[in-house]
Amino acid sequence: MGFPKLLIDGKPRRIEELQINVQKKMNYVNRKLNIAITRIANAYRDPNILAEFIAGQLKNRVSFRKAMKKAIELTEQAGTKGVQVQIAGRIDGKEIARVEWIREGRVPLQTIRAKIDYYSYTVRTIYGVLGIKVWIFLNKE
Repeated sequence: MGFPKLLIDGKPRRIEELQINVQKKMNYVNRKLNIAITRIANAYRDPNILAEFIAGQLKNRVSFRKAMKKAIELTEQAGTKGVQVQIAGRIDGKEIARVEWIREGRVPLQTIRAKIDYYSYTVRTIYGVLGIKVWIFLNKE
């Protein structure tokens, strides 16, 4: 989960409830399960968290361009060399599906040595399913 405040803020029962639910799903009822929550230093350098952020914005019916630009702004503040975000599907509820993308900085997808983090995420909106892809170029080597 990309937003630990949802677990930490409030009652400590939430972590216990999460532990019980995971134990039931994994059939680990008789075994002890430890859950460790760690803070990520530069959270918006992680494409998983960035994709979840964009998905949350789209579920709240924020304009897709505004959500993508805000995500790129957060990533640039985290100190990356480049970021590319792509959203595909029935964007803003239009009848025809399309693909929209935006890139800021360098994202050398053809360079094998480049350290690029990638994550693909699907989100269910009231209009249908949207696919979100995020590439983050950290640095060479």
